[in-house]
Amino acid sequence: MSMPSNLFATAFRQRKLGFMFSLMMAIMIYLGSLAMAAQATLARTSVAWGGDLENRLTIEVPAHPDEVGPARMERAEKIVQALKGMDAVVSVDLLDEAKAADLVKPWVEDASLLESLPLPVLIDVNLKQAGSVSPEGLAARLGALAEGALVHPHAVWMAKLMGFLRGLGYLAGVMLVLTGLSVVVIIAFVCRAAMAMQHDTIELLHFLGATDRSIAWQFQKHVGRLMFFASLVGFFLACLTVAALVWLLTALGGFSLIASATWATVGAVMFLVPLGGIFLALVTARVSVLKLLERLP
Repeated sequence: MSMPSNLFATAFRQRKLGFMFSLMMAIMIYLGSLAMAAQATLARTSVAWGGDLENRLTIEVPAHPDEVGPARMERAEKIVQALKGMDAVVSVDLLDEAKAADLVKPWVEDASLLESLPLPVLIDVNLKQAGSVSPEGLAARLGALAEGALVHPHAVWMAKLMGFLRGLGYLAGVMLVLTGLSVVVIIAFVCRAAMAMQHDTIELLHFLGATDRSIAWQFQKHVGRLMFFASLVGFFLACLTVAALVWLLTALGGFSLIASATWATVGAVMFLVPLGGIFLALVTARVSVLKLLERLP
């Protein structure tokens, strides 16, 4: 038998059940979209930083108090030539005094003080593979060429940073799982409330020959309409929040710490949350209603 499309509209209007349902779903989609955006950004940052820095070393040639600049650069050139002769080294980049001074400028505002500082010579080394060279062995070898030469492997502190980023990614994943569970629980309770309000109507429909599947389909369509609107609102607010965070990080100069990702990529990943939320809502609503209808006498 055919049934009106607004069969459960009355139940959702009573006690503002539809409004409360839409509000809670919009909040869940908002939080889930933010968690997905954070997870995508952290994953992109981990891949970019890990691949770019784990196979790099920084060689420091410290300045001696009685040593002039050219003498220090000569010691550094000896190290550069030795590094270029190693099979495990892809490239060697010698940072001159001007580049080294640029690295210190954010912390030293006085130009005259900066010029008087005995800055070390820095050498950036790119290895073919992370761990292909022992930092201790390399430091001993280079120390014979330039006294006091230090080797700073990036992989040591990168491992700690990557562990921290992975932990944040796991936390974002847990938030997504909790968001999905919250959606299921909320819809299950809404189903119980709506079915209780429409109990007499459902019994009459059964008497007239309506099947459980047709009743569940009407409820599923109503939940789908509410969920679609709530998902759009939650997703739109999440996009505004992400845009505000990007603007704030850019204004504070901290956006360079995050690996660049296109807006299309972040938006596409975030859009998976409302799509998944709508699908989960439809499935949960149908399963919950069918189980409740089976229990009716």
